Amino acid sequence: MPKHADTTRTSACAAAAAALARLLPELAVALYEASPHHREGHPAAAGEPLTARQMEAVVFLAARDGAAMGELAAGLGVSRAAATELVDRLVAKGVATREAHPADRRVVLVRLSPPARRLARAQLRDWQRRLEAVCARHPQVDPDTLVAFVRDLVTEIKGG
Repeated sequence: MPKHADTTRTSACAAAAAALARLLPELAVALYEASPHHREGHPAAAGEPLTARQMEAVVFLAARDGAAMGELAAGLGVSRAAATELVDRLVAKGVATREAHPADRRVVLVRLSPPARRLARAQLRDWQRRLEAVCARHPQVDPDTLVAFVRDLVTEIKGG
């Protein structure tokens, strides 16, 4: 590729990065406000809202039928003690439940409570519907490239 093309691409990436950086706070607020814990009627809505780490745990648990405490800790990148404290708070808010593993009673499974699971599933369906609508409005954008870009962005933001 000629040097001029490299410079043009670098400038375009810098401009796009600046525009996206200005949009990220709006995206964060929109996602927060659209999340199940923010809506009235959610078990945690009557008390204090979920923290970012608690929401991360809810997202992790929503993708699974249940997770052992060690699996949750590893998935969130925290110690088992921190995961236990996190689950204590989620249980107190009515967002998660603990139960013994059916095959090994020594293992504690953490699951979303039925109301939290219903809200998480409804939120996922809503987000998918909205993403499909935006995708349809931008047929020039390659969906696979967009997914790879967002996945890489999330990894970068998390410090990975």
